Amino acid sequence: MIRYTKGDLFQLTKTTLSRPLLIAHACNCLGIWGGGIASVFKTRYFSSYELYHTYCHSFQSPTELLGTSLLLPVSSNDAGFVNGLKDQLIVVCLFTSIIGQETEKEIAKNTESAMLDLKRKLQNPSLIENAISRQIIENYNKQILDADGKPDVFQYTINMPKINAGIFGVPWSLTEKALEKSNMNCQVFEL
Repeated sequence: MIRYTKGDLFQLTKTTLSRPLLIAHACNCLGIWGGGIASVFKTRYFSSYELYHTYCHSFQSPTELLGTSLLLPVSSNDAGFVNGLKDQLIVVCLFTSIIGQETEKEIAKNTESAMLDLKRKLQNPSLIENAISRQIIENYNKQILDADGKPDVFQYTINMPKINAGIFGVPWSLTEKALEKSNMNCQVFEL
């Protein structure tokens, strides 16, 4: 389900939450948050950027990252840090493009795959690469078990801008369809 909200995505960090706050954006696979919304993420959450950068460079080929996700914690040293949210705020990287080398349809397909990867990681936190992010999700999952004793991922909301629509130049309708196919709760912020 996709819900649209007028406003600034980063205003979410000023609210008190009892669950993890997932703020997602589409990322390239080269370890560079140099333009668009990615540069805003870099300014606000530099520690997350450093983890992302190191992670990207740990792969032999950037294509290995396409269609995957990465969950990153923030640090109290980050400009966007808000007391009380540190233990709940997670930056989600959706690896949708190497850096503009793919067609619009390929980027949309990579978005669908990255969202499904994120869903798997939320259902099974042992798949989450970062230990701090893993712990945040594990702790919350204990509170949201369904009748079968599995985490109810519909309790999560993936907050994001209109991903892929900026530098990657993908028509929003293609990304919107990819998000719908993931069957996740998404809140899309529009200015």
